[in-house]
Order: sequence, then C-alpha cells, then structure tokens
Amino acid sequence: MVQGPVRVYLSLKQHGDSALIAATVVSSLLFASTPFLIPAIVDEFGVRLGTAGLLSTAQVAAFALTVFIAGRTLRTSRRYLTLAAVLSIIANVASLLPTSFGALIAVRLVAGAAAGVMIWLSWAKAMRTTGSMRNVAATGPLAVLLGTPIIGWLVSNYGIDAVFLLLAAVSIPVLFLDAEFAGFRMDRSRLSPSRSNLLLILALGLATTFGSALFVYAAGFGAEIGMSGLAVSLAYSGNAAAGFVGARRPDRGSGWLWIVGIAVSVVAVGISGQPVLFFLGMLVWGFCFWMATPVVLTAIKSWSNAPEERVGDTQSAMAFGRAVGPALGGILIGDGLYERVAIVSCAGLLMTALLVWSVERYRKDRPPPV
Repeated sequence: MVQGPVRVYLSLKQHGDSALIAATVVSSLLFASTPFLIPAIVDEFGVRLGTAGLLSTAQVAAFALTVFIAGRTLRTSRRYLTLAAVLSIIANVASLLPTSFGALIAVRLVAGAAAGVMIWLSWAKAMRTTGSMRNVAATGPLAVLLGTPIIGWLVSNYGIDAVFLLLAAVSIPVLFLDAEFAGFRMDRSRLSPSRSNLLLILALGLATTFGSALFVYAAGFGAEIGMSGLAVSLAYSGNAAAGFVGARRPDRGSGWLWIVGIAVSVVAVGISGQPVLFFLGMLVWGFCFWMATPVVLTAIKSWSNAPEERVGDTQSAMAFGRAVGPALGGILIGDGLYERVAIVSCAGLLMTALLVWSVERYRKDRPPPV
C-alpha cells in the first residue's frame, strides 16, 4: 500500500499522460471537497442545509452538460485541456469574491464545466489505451485519499476560501505537464445498436444519483452523531483508500452485487447513528463503488463499436446523477432528516442493482451485436 501511489503514478504516466493524471486529480478533489464545503456554507451564507447542497448540484450539472456536449462535438486536443485548466484556476480564485450564495453558485458553474472538459479528455484517452482504464479509475480515489484530510483541515481552520485556493493550485500543473492526443472525434453514426448498453448507462446514472443524495451530506450527519471534524475526514479518507484498493483489483465479479454492497453501506452511514458503523459503512461504500463502476464500464465497452464510443455518455450520466442526487437529498433532508435520505438512497440503489443484474442475465451466452 505504501508503494501503491508510486506504482499508480508510473503506470498512469505510461498510459494516460501526466497532464491527464493531474486533470483527473483536479476533478476528483472538486467533488471530494463538496461534503466539507456544504456545512461551512450554511454558516458562511446563512442558508439551509438543503439549499447549501445546490453548490454540488450546480457544479455537477455544469460538469455533466459539458461532458455530454464535448463527447459529441469536440476533437480531443491539448488546447482544450489547457483552456479548461485556465478556467479552473480563474473560477476557483474568483470563488473568493462572492458575498452572496447565488453569486458563488454562478462561479462554481464555471469550475464544474472546466472539470468536465478535463475528465472527458482523461477518460477518452484511457478508453483508447489497452489496460489503462483500471489505472485511470484508481487516480480518483487516490487523489481523494491524499486530499481529503487536507481539505477537512483547511475548512476547519481557514474556511471555504482556503479550499478554493487549493483547487486553483492543483489546476496549475495541468498547464505544464505532458499530454498527447491522436486528435479523434467519435463518429456518432457508428454507435453500436446495443440497447442493453443504454440500460447500463442509465444504471450508472441511477447509482450516482442515489449514492450522492446521501454522500454529500454525510459529513453533516457524522457531526450530528458526535464525530469530530477529524474523525469525519478520516472516514472520507478511508472511503477513498478502500476505493483505491477496489479500483486496482482485476477480479471484480458481478456489478450488481457490488451495488447491493453500496446500498447496505448507505444504511450503516445514514441510519445506524453509530460512529463505528458510520466509519465502516464509508469504507465498504468506497470499495464497492470502485469495484462496481469499472465492471459496468467494461461491460459497456465490450458491447460497443469503439472503446471511446460511450465514454462521454457514461461520464455525463454519472455526472448528471451527481447533480440530481444532492438536489434530491436536499429536498428530503430539510433541516437534518438524514434517515429519510438514507432510506430513499438504499431503495434506489437496490433498484439499480436489479437493473444491472437483468442486463448481465440477458447477455449471458449472447455475443455482442457489433
């Protein structure tokens, strides 16, 4: 485990280019910071907890829309990566200026869009390079593992402005590191006729919707049951560490089983009311999520005409889920009804597992239609 970050870095540099590694880190930390920013925004701007969750909705909605459009209209290019990094720096520095919650939301839309371009380029390159998907998938949880304690410490000691400065700082290396692109653009007329792929894309969107409905508010729930800020940040770090282990494992099994594991974790985190179960639930959640996601992505890839065919669709579906989820959670949570959010989240994840199971059963002993 100690040598894991070094091995991942060297492997990713070989397959995904160092600038794309840095770009993935930027996007991962953007989302990792949200659970810590939301409670702080409640105090900073005097809004309700559910309203503060609109920060996540705004960022991820811009992310989802950008990934969706980029996958259909843009040709992969170093120029777009540079532009996205510049916008990320500007948007994060500008986030120090707003004096109203509405103005902050407007700025965070730009940050989300910049992250969308960066993650689209990273995954588009990874899907075209043999063996690199698992490595790129591992970058996210590794970045969160290392960054979450720093983010938690910054919020506790220096407020939300310090986190925005951190996000601006980690965007700078993207401008100077290497990235090579073949300059391709997906021909949408070559999409495979697989309807089951559409169901799997829907499943990824649903999994992130119902998962994020609770995940972005989990820090507040941890504080409510008596956990310190350090303990909560360690739980999120544990989630990322377990995700890193899961993302690096080659033997994954069935995707639907891991989604059931996420549903069980949601109960431990949002309903148990016990700090120990909260911590264990976060660990299992991270492991199961990063076991399930590559399984479903690989299943989509195996029934596609080209590896990158559905990369924009899958990333936008997951991003859309991360945008809708916090909004759904905000409606359900009100001023602190975490158990209600957990029940809905668990039910939605079980429904998602059933959907993935049905696709796996349908595909058994059938050749891909490509």
